[in-house]
Amino acid sequence: MKIVVKPYIFLRQLMGFKEIIIDLSESTTVDGLLKLLRQNYGLPDQIKAGRQILRLLDRNEPVGLIILIDGRNIKQLQGTATKLHEGAVVALFPPAAGG
Repeated sequence: MKIVVKPYIFLRQLMGFKEIIIDLSESTTVDGLLKLLRQNYGLPDQIKAGRQILRLLDRNEPVGLIILIDGRNIKQLQGTATKLHEGAVVALFPPAAGG
């Protein structure tokens, strides 16, 4: 199955794309996608923002990273156990920082 991944804000620059289509097996969950993005597409576990370190993932569990599937937060679904589906659009947002 094919899904679309869209990183936003500075994740775009870190990962090197605005949008990518990835071909996955039918049983892939958000957890599997995160592993793939970390290994093959440069999704970092944490990033430095000024003097702060912003944690995105802790052992593949989203801490500060906001993940939407077709506009719905995975926290409202089944978290990282949420199964992806053909044509899903997965948006990745880093945590907000600043003041």
